[in-house]
Amino acid sequence: MTNQTALNHIETLARHGAQVKDGEERISLSADFYHKAVEACQKNGCTAIAYDLELPGIEEPMMLAVWKDGHVDSGSVRNICDCFAQ
Repeated sequence: MTNQTALNHIETLARHGAQVKDGEERISLSADFYHKAVEACQKNGCTAIAYDLELPGIEEPMMLAVWKDGHVDSGSVRNICDCFAQ
């Protein structure tokens, strides 16, 4: 089941040139990325998966969290850590 609001969020980030870092690899955001992240989270029994997020023109460290229920959060590292704490 797709969370359309979350998918729209991913697509908006992608239109702004956002990418996630997985080690040294840069991964473009897409519907396929979103579905694979949700699937990996569910398969591995984790609540959420977090990625370092890069947005052109923003120097502040950012993160993207994809939750097993399909929800997506993005923002500062502190914001994402606060989401995890809740």
